[in-house]
Amino acid sequence: MSRKSGIIIISVTALVCAAIIAYFIIISGGKSPKTEQSTEIATVELDIPSPAETSTSETGEEESESVLPESGDNGITVIANSGDDEPGEDETEESDDKADGAQNDGTDEGQTPENPGTAAVSEGDLEYVPAGTIIDISTVDSSRIDDYFKAYTISDEIYGIINGKSFQENTEVSRDDLRYVKVLHYNFEHRVQVGELIVAASLADDYTAIFKELFNAEYEIQSMYLPDKYWTGDGTSTDSASIDANNSSSFLYRPATGSGKLSKHSYGRAIDINPQQNPYVSYSSGSPEWSHSNADAYIDRTTGLPHVITEEDTCYKIFTAHGFTWGGSWKNPKDYQHFQK
Repeated sequence: MSRKSGIIIISVTALVCAAIIAYFIIISGGKSPKTEQSTEIATVELDIPSPAETSTSETGEEESESVLPESGDNGITVIANSGDDEPGEDETEESDDKADGAQNDGTDEGQTPENPGTAAVSEGDLEYVPAGTIIDISTVDSSRIDDYFKAYTISDEIYGIINGKSFQENTEVSRDDLRYVKVLHYNFEHRVQVGELIVAASLADDYTAIFKELFNAEYEIQSMYLPDKYWTGDGTSTDSASIDANNSSSFLYRPATGSGKLSKHSYGRAIDINPQQNPYVSYSSGSPEWSHSNADAYIDRTTGLPHVITEEDTCYKIFTAHGFTWGGSWKNPKDYQHFQK
């Protein structure tokens, strides 16, 4: 074979190989099996949670902006906690519900308006912090404890809530005769909670001092909301609804129980504490009679059950030290929840 013939054969062979390669590229869509496998791996979708689904750390510092609302001028940051309604639950336990709860006004399934969330107290007072808010005790600054026990004039906002309900137009007590009080107290789970009251202006200092002493003694009160929260249409039945909820309250324009005269509650000069455990009991028939079935276990005052007020109780000692008298000392009826001045 001549040198020229060899060159021709090699050239033809190269052309055939090129044609075969081109054919396979065309029928495979321009992708080799290896290239196709690499593409599949590169396009696997990753399930990356959005910021709103990210759990918080125990301190709350890692929480995303969509979960942590900015604190207001009062220095309080409210953090929704869907486990608040479960006694004994670790309040730092993380759950997927936490972020969801923060996006529905701090209340989700299992969380009640009575217990709207937890808050860290940085600076400022409690005037605009909702009653029932749970406070992180580690953020309470003992050096400015008075900031958490204050009386305020009745603002237009508060007046709008009470006017026509707990406050009725009358000639005995005016808006200026009353004060709106915010305090801290321990609830029945022994967690620090915000409470609210309306009281007589002339007794506002007594009330704030008393509740500061009760707080320092870690005395437990289930809840302290304005009775307007339980409004039924009149003062007497609203008082009954508030008692059924075991709510502690002061001002409510209404007649005294069993009397046509105005109650001292109408002036903000009386307060009822833990009414379920401390019921109103009449002995007129010779045996005890009471209206609220939730108090059945508390008619016998010698059981030693928690939250029962006796003359040995811290609540009794503090209120009477400030000049209040106790309804439990009356001969008949006995109003164990009631203190007045």
